[in-house]
Parts: sequence; structure tokens; C-alpha cells
Amino acid sequence: MSDVILVAVNDSRAAFRAAEVAVDYARRLNASLRVLTVQDARALERHPGSIDPTAMARSSDLAADAALRHVAALATAAGVEVSPAHRSGRVAAEILAEARDVGAALIVVALVDRPGSATPYIGSHTLRVLEFSGVPVLVVPLRGAS
Repeated sequence: MSDVILVAVNDSRAAFRAAEVAVDYARRLNASLRVLTVQDARALERHPGSIDPTAMARSSDLAADAALRHVAALATAAGVEVSPAHRSGRVAAEILAEARDVGAALIVVALVDRPGSATPYIGSHTLRVLEFSGVPVLVVPLRGAS
């Protein structure tokens, strides 16, 4: 049985860069890739009344599905065994739970790529994953992307 690399993605450029790195690691290490999206259960609480909850949930689901398909296609093209997963809840907690559930040997995440900011940074979800992970965590910067 091969090792599992878990990559957490959303529909951002930074997450897709992290996925490219995860696919490359999985290919080189003959590991399988688990691609995870997490729908933040608290997202609606941050903007009460400003967004139609049904429309926001639908948009979020479509973005998550597109991200999973994109990364799965990258992995398949590289000859890497890939399996997608979608969870809902607190982002860091769900990433850590997925890593435990699949026995991940490595977790790959991206630096935050905030529109309008010239400087990427480690976001709160990534900090929690770094703090509480029982396996190595690779934080991928956007720089170096084609």
C-alpha cells in the first residue's frame, strides 16, 4: 500500500499551485493523492442577511466540485492515483480529521492568496493545521508558478 498525500484545495490560484506540487510529490514518491475541499460551516455567519444562503451554498458547491475535478485531472495526467473528498465544518479541523481518516503521510496546503495583497501569508486555518498536525505539513507559496 502506498503512502497518501492529502492536499486541501479551494478554487484559488494558490490552492491550485499547492495541488501541482502535491501531484508532483505523489508522482515522485509513488504515493496516492487525496484531494479535499472543505465548505466552511461558518461562512454564512460572517455575512448575515447580505447573501442568499441557498445561492451561496450552490456557488460554493460548484466551486468545490470544479476544484476537485481540476486537481483530479492533473493527478490522472501525471499517473497518480487520486481520490476526491468534500467535507463541511471548521476548515482546519476537517483537514486534520481527513488526514487521520486516510492515514496521510503529508498534508499540503497553500499560503493565502488574498486579492489586492502583494504579500501572501499563512492564514488561520493553515496555522491551526501546522499547530495540531501529527504529520508533516508542506505550505506552498504561489511564487514560482508559471
